[in-house]
Amino acid sequence: MGAESVIFDMDGVLYRGKEAIEGAAEAVNSLSGAGKRVFFLTNNGSKTRKYFHKFLEERGFECGLEQVYSTSYGTGKYIREKFPGKTVYALNIGMREELEAQGINCVDGEGAGVVVAGLDRKLTYEKLSIAFRALLNGAEFIASNDDPMYPVEEGFLPGAGAIVSALAYSTGKKPFVIGKPHRLMLDIIVEEQGLKEDAAVMVGDKLETDIMMAKKEGMRSILVLTGVTTKADAAESPIKPDAVIDSIKDVPKIIEGWDEG
Repeated sequence: MGAESVIFDMDGVLYRGKEAIEGAAEAVNSLSGAGKRVFFLTNNGSKTRKYFHKFLEERGFECGLEQVYSTSYGTGKYIREKFPGKTVYALNIGMREELEAQGINCVDGEGAGVVVAGLDRKLTYEKLSIAFRALLNGAEFIASNDDPMYPVEEGFLPGAGAIVSALAYSTGKKPFVIGKPHRLMLDIIVEEQGLKEDAAVMVGDKLETDIMMAKKEGMRSILVLTGVTTKADAAESPIKPDAVIDSIKDVPKIIEGWDEG
């Protein structure tokens, strides 16, 4: 079956840090122009959905807000469904802004009913302490993602997992993880957009998150080598994508081949 929709991971696939990867916007926009339904999915929960939409538009990607999905959006949706009415302590201000935009009551104290941890570049010991005490007081524990690292222009930086792990280790509580490789974010896209899993393709840069999630969802996958995973990693890993390419610029060619096949 051909591909009707394509879901792109963002950091390491479309850009590194704040710089767009060469040819990324052109490749993605050409798919939209060919009638494909295109969506964007980031494990980053440190900013609002609106922020990521603007970020993509400024780098030449043609998209509407409804095409952009972040774990901050998914976290809000999950909390509203599973813990309606509970107050939330979110370590990161961007996550807090997204949750409040969805009508969730965010608080600053250790009496919160839910703790949300994720990437926070302005993390302080005070923030960790509030989250720690709230969890010991019985709060639900949610992680936007638990990535160990993420790509930037000059290499890599510690990811959300470094912060989530500190709280998990110190409290002995295991978080519910919203982001990849768990299926929740793809489930949300499939449900909201009415996608057919066997006619959708996930494009990512990491075997253990993007590609594994696609396999769990029953989608085909394409691994690009501009982010975390190297060609050697791909050759040695038991996680096998349907295609491995050097750059996102090659995605339209792969999709076209599948459509014709």
